[in-house]
This record gives sequence, structure tokens and C-alpha cells, in this order.
Amino acid sequence: MNCYLSSSLFRNETIEESIKKCGQLSNKFVEMSAPHPYQSDEEISLIFKKYKKLGYNFTLHNYFPPPKKSFVLNIASNDRDNIELNKDLVSRALNLSINAGSPVYAVHAGYLSKATAKDNGMFDFDDKEYSYSSALDRAVKFINNISNKFEKNKVKFLIENLFPSVARNSSLFCNYTQIKELIDQVPKNVGLLLDLGHLNISSNIMSFNRDEFLEKYLSNFSDRLHEIHISENAGLKDEHRALEKKSWQYEAIRKINSSIKNLNNEQIVYCLESRNANLNQISENLAKINNIIS
Repeated sequence: MNCYLSSSLFRNETIEESIKKCGQLSNKFVEMSAPHPYQSDEEISLIFKKYKKLGYNFTLHNYFPPPKKSFVLNIASNDRDNIELNKDLVSRALNLSINAGSPVYAVHAGYLSKATAKDNGMFDFDDKEYSYSSALDRAVKFINNISNKFEKNKVKFLIENLFPSVARNSSLFCNYTQIKELIDQVPKNVGLLLDLGHLNISSNIMSFNRDEFLEKYLSNFSDRLHEIHISENAGLKDEHRALEKKSWQYEAIRKINSSIKNLNNEQIVYCLESRNANLNQISENLAKINNIIS
């Protein structure tokens, strides 16, 4: 088992080109993410078939496959058009996960207002916010309506923790209480993706202890944890930098890996998302992570 590398490292390149470049760095373990130019599902399936024959391993994540017209995937949305776009994208992702042999597909938990994506991958949020309870209800409803389709096709549907900004909290699923509140309302077959970079921002802005969170999270959710996202930041925004030499995340990965193995002996997907790092940094990060999880 090797650490996957997010295709967002080669954003805006074609799907096939990003697969080749990621695979050269990650020993053919690639997580398909965004952004990439639109291609039909038939074309993408043929690409997966080609590279699976070459020994590639794939997972799919959130805003993949690329839509014809850009939008923000928000499962807590109250906008009818956005809801239909969400359903279509996630349904496409399920079919492509089957074709790619992806064991998991994860989405972000949702946002508290409408959002538009900027060219740098960050979001602009509307001033008007949904109530937390209404957004949570819509996210839960979306998950409950789709999760059994994933279960029947043996693809694990995952929810990823998010983070607030310094100015305001625009997201669901940021701290332990919010995570538990949502996860208690969805089927047991719904799993979790823990993004360590997001955790760092949430713990800093929301003033909770990162290590205590991790202990509690693992004590209660290890059996539902199936993927880890890894990238560095200073605790204020999602910078997607390479891990520093003495990053706290290496010890977190070690703790998570030990906890998962001890509890259920299941393999977990680790994915490096450091899209704002150079290739040497990526190679060094992957080598250190693989040394821990091997």
C-alpha cells in the first residue's frame, strides 16, 4: 500500500496527463480530484481501463468527474439547480468509481451559503447564510438518499471534515460536535475522510486542542475512517503546502495507522494533497509517509 497523490497537483491539465504525472511520483497511486477539463464519462472510463492494465490504483474525490460547466458541489444547498447538479455529479462519480476500481468516493460535508469558485480554487461565499440546522438537515437528506447506491456497488461513500475562515464559519462538519451530530443521522455504511490540513485550521480558528480532537475522533470513529488527506498550512487557510520536515502530521499519520490496524485490520487510503509544492518536496513527503504506513 502506497500513499496516493491528488491529481489536483496538475490542475487544469487533461485527466490522462495528470494521471501519468502523478503516477510517476506516487508509484501509480492516484486520487482523481479537480480541476481538469471536461471529458465524457465514456472517455474517462477508457482512460481508467488503460491505466488499470498498467498497474495504476485509483480513488475518486469530491469534484470529480469534471462537469461541463463549473459549479460548487454543496450537498447542503437549498438551490434546486445546484441540488440537481450535485446529484448528477455524485451519480457519475459512483459509476466511474466502479470502472476505476476505487474503494472510496468522498464529498465535502457542505456549506452554509451559496458559493462560487475562484480561479485559485478558493470559494467566494454569499453574504446571506443558511441556518446551521437547515443546512445540516439538507446534507443529511442528501447522504441518506445516495449512500445505499454506493453500498450496493461496494464503493464506500465518505464525508470529509471542513473548516471555518477567520471572518466567519461557512462550513458544516468542522469540529467534533458537528461531526458527531451529522454522522449520528446517517447510515453506518457512510464512512469518514479526515483531512489533517482542515483539522489544523479548525482547531486554530475554533480554539480546540488538535491532539485531543484526534484522540477522541479515533476512539469513536476509527471503524468508519477510510481515508486521510494530508497537506500543510499555517492554521488560517487551506494552503495545500508540502509537509514540513518535522510536521505534526507525520505523528498523526503514525497514530491513525496504528489505531486502524489495531481495531479492524482494514487498509486505509492516505492521499497527499500538497498541490502548492514542488516535485522534490512531493517525492520527499511521499517517501516519509510510505515509510510510516508500509
